[in-house]
Amino acid sequence: MALRGLVGPATAGAIGFDIATELSRAEAAAYRAKGYAFCIRYVSRTDSSRARNQANGTPDLSSAEAAAILDGGLALMVVQHVAATGWTPTAQLGRDYGAKAAQFTSAADVPPGVNLWLDLEDIPSGTPAQDIIDYCNAWFGEVAGAGYVPGVYVGFDVWLSPEQLFLQLKTAHYWRAAGDIPDVAHRGYQLFQHVLRAGKADEFDKDVAMPDRLGGRALWLQPI
Repeated sequence: MALRGLVGPATAGAIGFDIATELSRAEAAAYRAKGYAFCIRYVSRTDSSRARNQANGTPDLSSAEAAAILDGGLALMVVQHVAATGWTPTAQLGRDYGAKAAQFTSAADVPPGVNLWLDLEDIPSGTPAQDIIDYCNAWFGEVAGAGYVPGVYVGFDVWLSPEQLFLQLKTAHYWRAAGDIPDVAHRGYQLFQHVLRAGKADEFDKDVAMPDRLGGRALWLQPI
């Protein structure tokens, strides 16, 4: 069932959040009433991690939830969970994870053209930069091949320079984690994360959408 929404660029200054738990229509509407304009929901890396997340109370975005989010007045984007600490990026892993990101996003009836984000962080020190670049570009290729627009969340321990992020990653969409994160040369970021109540049980990830230095914007599915 196709979702009723409009794909387009995020509004400059829009405030949203990323969250791993499922949202109801009433919850989405409550966030909207507080001034939030969008949310970013998660999908898994593998079939087994999808089952674990379901059991752990952090299920993947579903078609029903996506419809509820839009009905509640929030725009929507999608991000894939990162692997556990110690994971090693390879081109093959990028292809595998990217294919699943696209598959699970499509299963939620999210239409083509929306940003699907790669969560890039927590890579072991000493990992060759080319391995990281190959992983990202393979992931982007799978996602783009399915009709989604790949973007990358740049977190801690990415080990790429600002120039490598801009010149060697095959994406035009960057999301900056909270903290001391490298810039993206020439372009900058389109989403900026701010962690509220860090380390507490009610920690909350707030995000702000802004055009980057080249005029690019994040691409969301907004309510009609």
